[in-house]
Amino acid sequence: MTRRPFIAALVVVVAALTGCTASAPPPVAATTPAAVELLPAERNPAAAPLRLAEDLIPPTNRWFSSLVFSEVPLPVFPFPLAFAPTPTGFSLDLPTVAVTADSIATPFSGGLAVDLGAATFTVTAYDEVAVTLTYADADGAAIADVTIAEGWPAVGVTARRALPIAFGGSLASAGDGAWTMKADGTAFAVVAANAEARGDALEIPAGESAQVSALPVDAEPATWIAAFGDPVAGAVTSFEASATRGGEAASTRLEYTGTAGTVLVPFPGMAAAGACDLGSYDTAYGQVDACRGTTLERRVARISPRASFDLTGLDGEAHGELVDQLSADLAGTGDAPEDTYFGGKALARLATLLALARSLGEDDLAERAADLLEAGLGPWAQVDGCAARDERCFAYDARLHTVVGREPSFGSEEGNDHHFHYGHFLFAAGVLAEERPEAVEMLRPVMDLLAADIAAGGDPLPGLRVFDPYRGHSWASGLSPFADGNNQESSSEAVAAWNGLALWAAAAGNADLRERAEWLLSGEADSARRLWLEPTGLPDGYAHTVVSLTWGAKRDHATWFSDEPSAILGIQLLPVSPIGLQYLAGDPRRVALNVAGAGGESAFGGPLGDYVLLYSALAGPAALDRAEELARERASWDDGLSRSAALAWLAAVRLRSG
Repeated sequence: MTRRPFIAALVVVVAALTGCTASAPPPVAATTPAAVELLPAERNPAAAPLRLAEDLIPPTNRWFSSLVFSEVPLPVFPFPLAFAPTPTGFSLDLPTVAVTADSIATPFSGGLAVDLGAATFTVTAYDEVAVTLTYADADGAAIADVTIAEGWPAVGVTARRALPIAFGGSLASAGDGAWTMKADGTAFAVVAANAEARGDALEIPAGESAQVSALPVDAEPATWIAAFGDPVAGAVTSFEASATRGGEAASTRLEYTGTAGTVLVPFPGMAAAGACDLGSYDTAYGQVDACRGTTLERRVARISPRASFDLTGLDGEAHGELVDQLSADLAGTGDAPEDTYFGGKALARLATLLALARSLGEDDLAERAADLLEAGLGPWAQVDGCAARDERCFAYDARLHTVVGREPSFGSEEGNDHHFHYGHFLFAAGVLAEERPEAVEMLRPVMDLLAADIAAGGDPLPGLRVFDPYRGHSWASGLSPFADGNNQESSSEAVAAWNGLALWAAAAGNADLRERAEWLLSGEADSARRLWLEPTGLPDGYAHTVVSLTWGAKRDHATWFSDEPSAILGIQLLPVSPIGLQYLAGDPRRVALNVAGAGGESAFGGPLGDYVLLYSALAGPAALDRAEELARERASWDDGLSRSAALAWLAAVRLRSG
């Protein structure tokens, strides 16, 4: 990381559980560079970083990934703004909200053009929330550093040399070192001490800075400008994690450094330390306030990792039915697929059967399940497996700095969905290791690498690949080649990923990794409920109760693979596991509305309809009775599910309800 201007980075202080004070230990690392080197190496020629400083790890799965990877630069969305590189500089936009029956969108539409006289740019520093672009002239000489950050309604520009900046709007003086202008219907302000105005351009001395911001419609310009304070010459750039057990909440603290005072916009679910009296923005998530200060915080309910359903109190008849079905499901289990998604999903299904056998106290069935699971995980756990075969193994992509399955799926070779895929493996490994502690050493090299790849790396892997601590959820696209920014569809598989990570960390004896995993699990589960399954304040004109695909710039009622309502809801519900009961079961009325919106009982026969059926059991006693009846009549289940797991879910729901 390099020094950079203004909000050049953030100290992300993660307190996994309340009752602790944030501290600054080194980042959690599940593995070491030497361990990465044990994997066969390869390079994906189709996924090369195009605009990245040589000393940086490629930023896959970030809100700004397209700045590095897209051949033609695309807009990115540092909430609440939109930012688009141009051939000579950039455009800054305050997007307007467009609502249809199936979408709530805030696309980039123009905004204020800012001409730096540049020819190229390179990403020269970044963290999970902020990114700095260094612009250069036609000769390759650096002329300016430009920083953007989520939650900061401004762009920082620091001149590497005397720099003329031309604006696509008429400058009006707003006091010493400050100007305002309008462009594309939005009011903008520029704060630049020691700058000199020349028509509609500013001359910025070498080493000096300008902050270009978009004002809320109800902001008072003089008050707004004063809140930004004086320019800042440098920044402290670090990511820090603290994980101290105790309490029942998970906390995230973002400290925007390098400035004694600025303007921040908390993402919904966050709170600012300072007064929120500077106006408000209209966004795809409703009205959000602009606040004074340098710190944002989020507190969410703590979610504890779980592998087993609590079946305490199960009567003899129900116990016998589950035992018989579990035995049949084990007998019907075949070889897992060869790719990382469906292969991992099949192993997680088998691990669920093992956990169920243990919950039922059935030692013989647990032994059968453990034998099958150990045999299934075995090839994947061979660290050099890809040296001998082209499936059921992992390699290291030295170009993207990521662990990849030799038989990829859903674009995983480009970094897509790694937390979804690897979460299944980690869950399976955690369950097996709890049952057979002696298996840990066989599993550890590869499982630690998978953990490092998605959430706990050390050079050459990133420390936190997919999770966005500002928004509180993960991003699924590796390269993000989209005009609407990055995206995530299956919030439930993201939750399952961190549950799997926590279970593996516990079984492997890595307390620090478990703390990080519990923080990720709690944050992702809160976002899954609040942003995907139970969003509030949805605008008039949007015709649904759920959002199934969250982008940087929009919220869609859609999936990548099906237009069927059952799939749109079902992709938020898989896999069926005990962790779902901790965050899906809080509001029976909302469950009923969501199921009705998917078509009611007609959805149970559609794609992923089995998950909708089981989810419907959370809508109340009558719904549970009906779900049990229909589940017993059902002839087939999704490949990641089993009849015994479905019956165990329903039994656990009934036991919870008393």
